[in-house]
Amino acid sequence: MARTAASHLENTGDAVLNAWTLGWDARHLLRPDQLPHAPNFYPYPYTLYFSEHLLGAALLATPVIGLTGNPILAYNVLFISSFALSALATYALVLWLTGDRSAATLSGLLFASMTLRFGPSPQLQVLLNFGIPLAILFLLRLFRTARTRDAVGLALAFTGQFLVSIYHGLFLIVGLIAVGIEQVLRQSAARRIAFWRMAILSGILAAGILLPVTWPYLEARRWVGTRGLDQQGSFGLLSFLLVPHGHLYAGLPPFWNIHRYDHVETLFPGMVTLALAAYGLWLSRSPWRRPFTLLVVLGTVFAIGPVLRLRLEDPPLLPAMPYILLWHLFPGFQAIRVPARMFVLAQLGLAVLAGLGWHAWRSRLEWHRWALSGIMALAVLEAYRGPFPRFPAPQPIPELDRLLAEMPGMQPFVEFPTIRTLNILSEPETMRRLSHAQFTTLYRKQPTPIGYSGFFPPLFWEVADRLLFFPSRESLAFFEDLGVKAILVRAEGWAPEERAAFEARWALFQDRFWKVAETPAGALYLIKEHPRSGAAQVGIRAVLQGDRVWLFLALPRDAWPWRVSITPGRYTLLVMNPAAPEAEALPLQGALPLAMPAYLEALPVGWIPRPLGASVLKIEGRVEPGESGRMRLPPPRELSFQSEIPLDPLSSSSPVPFRMPLVEFGNGVALVAIALSGVAFCPGETLEFSMFWGVQDAQAFQAQDSTPVVFVHVHDREGRMVAGRDLPIDFGNRSFREWKSGEVFVQSYRIPLPADLPPGPASIVTGLYPIGRPEPPARWPIRSSQAPLWEHAAATAAVVDVLPSPCRVPER
Repeated sequence: MARTAASHLENTGDAVLNAWTLGWDARHLLRPDQLPHAPNFYPYPYTLYFSEHLLGAALLATPVIGLTGNPILAYNVLFISSFALSALATYALVLWLTGDRSAATLSGLLFASMTLRFGPSPQLQVLLNFGIPLAILFLLRLFRTARTRDAVGLALAFTGQFLVSIYHGLFLIVGLIAVGIEQVLRQSAARRIAFWRMAILSGILAAGILLPVTWPYLEARRWVGTRGLDQQGSFGLLSFLLVPHGHLYAGLPPFWNIHRYDHVETLFPGMVTLALAAYGLWLSRSPWRRPFTLLVVLGTVFAIGPVLRLRLEDPPLLPAMPYILLWHLFPGFQAIRVPARMFVLAQLGLAVLAGLGWHAWRSRLEWHRWALSGIMALAVLEAYRGPFPRFPAPQPIPELDRLLAEMPGMQPFVEFPTIRTLNILSEPETMRRLSHAQFTTLYRKQPTPIGYSGFFPPLFWEVADRLLFFPSRESLAFFEDLGVKAILVRAEGWAPEERAAFEARWALFQDRFWKVAETPAGALYLIKEHPRSGAAQVGIRAVLQGDRVWLFLALPRDAWPWRVSITPGRYTLLVMNPAAPEAEALPLQGALPLAMPAYLEALPVGWIPRPLGASVLKIEGRVEPGESGRMRLPPPRELSFQSEIPLDPLSSSSPVPFRMPLVEFGNGVALVAIALSGVAFCPGETLEFSMFWGVQDAQAFQAQDSTPVVFVHVHDREGRMVAGRDLPIDFGNRSFREWKSGEVFVQSYRIPLPADLPPGPASIVTGLYPIGRPEPPARWPIRSSQAPLWEHAAATAAVVDVLPSPCRVPER
């Protein structure tokens, strides 16, 4: 690692994220107004706080970055230094407890070499945990001395750890409370009073330092939310035998069977640590056994997570574990993803108990120095995991990066190649591309709507889905609405079939770009913007369909500049029957999509029963736009309108891009409409459309055991399936279990058409199946449909034309 510290990292995901965070922090520590608003996930604000901000680590790394300008080197320096820092902090703790330098040295070595540091994805926030033993040292000293300097030391150690890692800061709070309670119960009344005075002073000092730095997490929480208990990673009992790849025990029973869990934390404490800790627990006379045994117990129990299992794949042995109390009682635990990392408390407790064990044992050994050397050699051998993997750091493109950096004002950009799949965390290449593109913002000094972080905000998934099939009619309009100006296309890093598909799509839309510069490493383009008139008006439209009246909210592109937002806008309609003024007005309300597709200038918002005897409906409406974040748009304003809609069956046709198939499924949901981005498409182009779902039986729909998945198949003129895509019905929306009767939900689709697709009509066929059961017999039956049926339990939602090749993409 030291030989390649300036140019390589040990993985292409979290390590790159850590290095980018250090680089951003170091350059903006003296700019507190800009620091929280990192250039990833544009247009969201406070994006630095979508993951660990690492400000404490950045303070340590700033000298390296200031001297070299290399955040990769700074990351590796901190990575290597973390072992020494943790060892020294534990050494200081055990030396104060025992006065025995050999015991302190052994404990420091054991804590620094715990297997948790060598897991599948080591991160700085996991490695830099030296504040935990230091904070406990100052807490114990405070009980003995009640001195101001120890109170200040406690505050600084705690805040330092919290600034390095929110995870470990939260874990440290639990450890300090546990040790503090244990110590308070053993003190006299006078000592308790003196301790509480100093503890309050320490708490005020820590809060004064931390609150200004951490409050942006509350702002970030507005965009990314929290993690529920079902999103907290569980840890099976047998998983405590998990060791890293390349570990001494990895191929031995019983470790080899557990070793296949390579995506959870590696927590096996080691035979040397366990043996010495057991000796210290049972034979040492030290009064310090109790608090550190308490840390071992708490760290082990809480690391299991919210549910107790024997193995990860087994059913729960206990459905609720004490960790649930932390999740409910402590703010911040709702953001935790890996409770297993709380085992750091147990690791520290075991290391200290091992030091106490050695301290008790060494007096009985004549050759204790040789014994200590042998034990430490065994501990080092046991900790060794084999060579760390090394990956090249992100590579800038100096000429193009400089051009982007020198562009005036804010010029958001996207880079290709990029997304390969929406299942980002299971596809290493997509993860690498996202983290590398984010890292290069340090050189380009421009924001990008993509990123890699602990949380992915909702609009990111809209961006990602469009990048999969860029360029296309709708994706170009979307990025224009989003404010993206520049497209950077790298020459390297493509899969062969991926590059061919991208170039075929690019050829269809090449007149929509200006080429700014081209180098052997890549090319930089600007998107040509389309002028807007701003003359259209927001309004309402009614469509008769049997005994129902469907209402469409008209939101033309020219009249609605906020078609992309970071929070959903909302609409409220009051529908009145002038022929029956005594009747109650019917309300319709709901949320607008975060991203309105460009072809969608009318939004189905719901239906009402056709009023008897009514020839006209009076509608009062209000539309509240969502927040635009960092997009430079006119200040959003609330829009109100009043309309009188004639109920004339001859003039109540659907808006142009819509089809109204009204396919009712047996699980209580109906496909009420589909909106197309066009009626004719070129082979190789992306077929884009939106489907609108309405709940007709909320009780049956919400009672389903599994999430419904929408499958969409495209059939050519011969009836052969030539393309398709499956998405959960609530992808991009709130959970289907929260849907209510009368609400309408939109889901956009993009399906690439084969380049050799024959000209003629192509059918869009759709249906539903429970997640994990795509076979035709498991599909939800169709109860009724105004569209022709095709396949088993599938209906034709729309038909489009495929143009002969070569062809030109129609303007609309």
